[in-house]
Amino acid sequence: MKKQWRISPQRQPPKAMIRISGYLLLLLLLFMPLSSQARELSSQQSSNNEAVGLLAFKKSSVQSDPNNLLANWSPNSATPCSWSGISCSVNSHVTTLNLTSAGLIGTLNLYNLTRALPSLKHLYLQGNSFSASDLSASSCVLESLDLSSNNISDPLPRKSFFESCNHLSYVNLSHNSIPGGSLRFGPSLLQLDLSRNTISDSTWLAYSLSTCQNLNLLNFSDNKLAGKLAVTPLFCNSLSILDLSHNLFSGEIPPSFVADSPSLKYLDLSHNNFSASFSSLDFGRCSNLTWLSLSQNRLSGIGFPLSLRNCVLLRTLNLSRNELQFKIPGALLGSLTNLRQLSLAHNLFYGDIPLELGQTCGTLQELDLSANKLTGGLPLTFISCSSMQSLNLGNNLLSGDFLTTVVSNLQSLIYLYVPFNNITGTVPLSLANCTQLQVLDLSSNGFMGDVPSKLCSSSNLTALQKLLLADNYLSGKVPSELGSCKNLRSIDLSFNNLIGPIPLEVWTLPNLLDLVMWANNLTGEIPEGICVNGGNLETLILNNNLITGSIPQSIGNCTNMIWVSLSSNRLTGEIPAGIGKLVNLAVLQMGNNSLTGKIPPEIGNCRSLIWLDLNSNNLNGPLPPELADQAGLVVPGIVSGKQFAFVRNEGGTSCRGAGGLVEFQGIRAGRLENLPMVHSCPTTRIYSGMTVYTFITNGSMIFLDLAYNSLSGTIPQNFGSMSYLQVLNLGHNKLSGNIPDSFGGLKAIGVLDLSHNDLQGFLPGSLGTLSFLSDLDVSNNNLTGPIPSGGQLTTFPQSRYENNSGLCGVPLPPCSSGGHPQSYTTRGRKQSVEVGVVIGITFFVLCLFGLTLALYRVKRHQRKEEQREKYIDSLPTSDSAEFGDDNNLVGWAKQLYREKRIHGILDPELMTKKSGEAELYQYLRIAFECLDDRPFRRPTMIQVMAMFKELQVDSESDILDGFSLKDASIDEFREKESSS
Repeated sequence: MKKQWRISPQRQPPKAMIRISGYLLLLLLLFMPLSSQARELSSQQSSNNEAVGLLAFKKSSVQSDPNNLLANWSPNSATPCSWSGISCSVNSHVTTLNLTSAGLIGTLNLYNLTRALPSLKHLYLQGNSFSASDLSASSCVLESLDLSSNNISDPLPRKSFFESCNHLSYVNLSHNSIPGGSLRFGPSLLQLDLSRNTISDSTWLAYSLSTCQNLNLLNFSDNKLAGKLAVTPLFCNSLSILDLSHNLFSGEIPPSFVADSPSLKYLDLSHNNFSASFSSLDFGRCSNLTWLSLSQNRLSGIGFPLSLRNCVLLRTLNLSRNELQFKIPGALLGSLTNLRQLSLAHNLFYGDIPLELGQTCGTLQELDLSANKLTGGLPLTFISCSSMQSLNLGNNLLSGDFLTTVVSNLQSLIYLYVPFNNITGTVPLSLANCTQLQVLDLSSNGFMGDVPSKLCSSSNLTALQKLLLADNYLSGKVPSELGSCKNLRSIDLSFNNLIGPIPLEVWTLPNLLDLVMWANNLTGEIPEGICVNGGNLETLILNNNLITGSIPQSIGNCTNMIWVSLSSNRLTGEIPAGIGKLVNLAVLQMGNNSLTGKIPPEIGNCRSLIWLDLNSNNLNGPLPPELADQAGLVVPGIVSGKQFAFVRNEGGTSCRGAGGLVEFQGIRAGRLENLPMVHSCPTTRIYSGMTVYTFITNGSMIFLDLAYNSLSGTIPQNFGSMSYLQVLNLGHNKLSGNIPDSFGGLKAIGVLDLSHNDLQGFLPGSLGTLSFLSDLDVSNNNLTGPIPSGGQLTTFPQSRYENNSGLCGVPLPPCSSGGHPQSYTTRGRKQSVEVGVVIGITFFVLCLFGLTLALYRVKRHQRKEEQREKYIDSLPTSDSAEFGDDNNLVGWAKQLYREKRIHGILDPELMTKKSGEAELYQYLRIAFECLDDRPFRRPTMIQVMAMFKELQVDSESDILDGFSLKDASIDEFREKESSS
């Protein structure tokens, strides 16, 4: 029987029940507004607490607010939701704190901040200068945390915010100095960026790749991770972006590294030390990979992995700067029909560019095959590359007419680089068909004929910004039609055979920044009005021409100028004082002209000047002390990274000037050897590379050459304050007075030439403290007194001191008993002697150690059987000794020396040139004199250093290898000795 529920209509509720219900309803209506008011009071109280917490953060964590971003953070505010950088929820809880790039300086306590803001979900503090006192966190709801580009340098604590904040999905700690610490994160994390720190603990990467769970982005680039890459992203099923570039990984890349992570779309392993064969990599199905860079490693091999064909979605492939060789696999690469960027630059590929590579033309936008050994030209299949924007074929062995037949048809081309090849003929006028072209670089080829005059006619090439035709065989005049290229910023026509004046239409180009035409036969004058009627020049390099006239006064308007080189021309008149207005000027070269008048003291206002060369002119008057005004104030960086060559004169007083600095972009070293300035001195040496400053801050001038003028007066005392000066040449003038004691402050000086003047008095003993001094010349003056015995002063040859009226002491004849005392104090002399003794002993020990090491290396590479045959009579019965009668390495060498078999000591690989072999023999002779069995016949340390000084052709202390004496970064180093 189904149970039914029903209400009898006859039954009425009691009246008491009705009254009770009415009271309850009334109470409910009364308490409803009270409950809402309570919630509002609670929310307001919570908001006030958050305001108090934010104000505490401002007070304790922010030491500096230069932009006053936090000015409206006031305790008088009703709510913090209107404060700068604050976003709140609908119930007025702070959910976002965004102080990006506010310039704040302080110390971050993340624990206090998250405890004060319990509803904070997003914290963005990137681009400030926060250090971290505490990176742990209270139990928090943070989802996004960005602390990138700050000054965090402490390790992550064991219980960091990673473990406390269980909802984190995005963390960016990049651009700090975090060295490591403890890393543990949960499954909520989707993106982790730790790039540009100092992390060296490889367990961080191993942990991240083994517990990546839901990560889709992992960035460890630009750290200090080293060793082998031991793990693969096998468990990272969601990982699409992985960046491990700019680390110190070595060994092979695990063959299955890519195959184990089919979800990868972006993989960057560039700038490491990975080796082994590229063909050993397995790309698996490679169904998602679109971006791959393995550049700047040491991958080798003669083939590509066949599985690379599976990467059909690949859009960027960068294998540059490895050791890949053989021919470019055109069929394989041609099958990657979605490629947009392909770089195989700086490898060892040879042969022709394959026809099949043109099959990528449907999408290909950038192709870089530079710095290989490719021959032939660009195949006709590339005519269909309608999307090609950048083409770099430089530094190969290419030839033929492909510029006309192929390149001229690429309508979308913006950047064309074909320098350092073997292309001949005239510059193709058909290149004007590439109407989008902004950069045209055909430097260092074999082009002849005129500079094309119709590149910018009508609408053709109006976009052209750089025209680089240096180091060819172009002749004729610079065409005035270049004035139609209104967007031109850089013109380089150096090392050609151009004649005539530079047209006014070129000088007045409205956007011109770099005018480089050195080593031609240009004539005419530099017009008045430069940088007024035309662009504001940054670089003006016209040295080694036949330019006449005076330097225009309007050069003072070139306020962006950083490099001026007008040396070796026929300029006359005075140096404009307006040059002192050029606050960015770093290099000023006007040597070997016919300039007259005084050196403008205003040049001392050039606060970036590091190189001043005014040698071989007709300048007169005193040396302006203002030239040293910027000592300790020069800031580096203005000309960093410029390609240069320095031709150093090493022929002593027979050379005019210390040498010349030349801009060297896009020029073959062989062409420089034929430049007259290289043969103006009996011995020259050529250094080339990238400019690197020798100081980080508070620098000074590093090169000052005022030789071969008619300067008079005394040498200013404040010249000794230029502590980074490496070359000071004041020779062949009419200077008088004493050599300043302050020259002891020239701590970096390598070349000091004061010869052929009227200097008087004593040689300051402070010169003996100059430990990097490699070339000193004070000959042909009126100096008197003994040569200070401290430091290296006694190691220079006699010719550096000759023709002084009363100078005496080593290396000159000894002083008489009534010789004059040194001008240096007793204490200073004692220190100089002590320094000299220390340097001498150290040098001697290093020489012995070097000799022993060299002999050991030679001996180690000789077979024992050969030695037994040679020295069977002198070998003892013990197998542990095989070096002759003295039973040691030095004794073995002395035995060979006595038997006049020196060739048996030296490694044949070291004797590649006759001059080098003779030099090594001389060094051995000195070493054996030091090891003479009769102690009384061994030379003194001063004599040893003098002998080495005479033999010195080059040493590790050579000046100006780069702009640096000791730590220059040289990309291309080349030496040459020539005898004119």
